[in-house]
Amino acid sequence: MSIPISHLPASLDRLIKKIEKEPKDWILYAGVAAEEIIQSRIFNEGKTTGGQSFGGYKTESWKKKRRKKGRQTTKKDLQMTGDFRKSIKKVTRNDRVTIEFVGGDILTKIANGQEWQIGRGSIFEFSKAELKEVFTRVEKEIKRDIRRMVKESFK
Repeated sequence: MSIPISHLPASLDRLIKKIEKEPKDWILYAGVAAEEIIQSRIFNEGKTTGGQSFGGYKTESWKKKRRKKGRQTTKKDLQMTGDFRKSIKKVTRNDRVTIEFVGGDILTKIANGQEWQIGRGSIFEFSKAELKEVFTRVEKEIKRDIRRMVKESFK
């Protein structure tokens, strides 16, 4: 690609303006990636932050309740109604994104109770590997976006 030197300032200005608009999008992308990663580990894999299985349901009364609702009883999955899973959400405030329990203090109490009951370490925190995966995904997105912006700015 060949660009006359006289077009360079305008092209650079366009590129700078595009890059200045993107950080919010990249932060939102990080939140989506983080939510997806933690949801998958907890609810699809059934593992703690350290990679240990949640184990199985222990009491027959709870297994009976789960069977009545059509739920499996082999592996603990923290998904009796689906409300707990739906409560873990990406929350955006200004230029920040967090992953939180949305829906009240009762959900935090349930989470703490599950960690205590399972007794295999934290469940609702990110591991170093998960954080690295979030950063890797965001880095790839930024590189892809910047390549696109450069192409668009230097036409």
